[in-house]
Amino acid sequence: MPGIPRIASTVCGVLTLALVILNLAPGLMSPAVAQSAPPRQFAVAIKDRKVEAAASVIRVTQGDSVEIVLTGDEAAELHLHGYDLKLSLTSNVPATIKFTAKIAGRFPLEAHRFGIGSNSGRRRGEGPLLYVEVHPR
Repeated sequence: MPGIPRIASTVCGVLTLALVILNLAPGLMSPAVAQSAPPRQFAVAIKDRKVEAAASVIRVTQGDSVEIVLTGDEAAELHLHGYDLKLSLTSNVPATIKFTAKIAGRFPLEAHRFGIGSNSGRRRGEGPLLYVEVHPR
């Protein structure tokens, strides 16, 4: 069996090369591992039932982790359409809507109700507070 020493030598050489590569560049031989990027964070203040023009459109990319921190000057029931996420907002207490932007499109965030008790009421004819635009990758 004259070929066995040659095969063993080749195998040892390949293993040695693999170990060298792993030590020099660990990412080259390792399996792909999903790197979790930090969430895209947006702070939005609702005052007098409106947001500032600069906050009226939130733009993200499909696959992004998104956190929208909302603070309002009165209690509100908020709804992000398309993702069907709801949030009860207490006056002057920050609250967060968190989601992964899986669906591309333009989605309104609306207040379905403002205030509490006898002062509560629906927003009629005022339109969405803002839009979340999810752009395809």
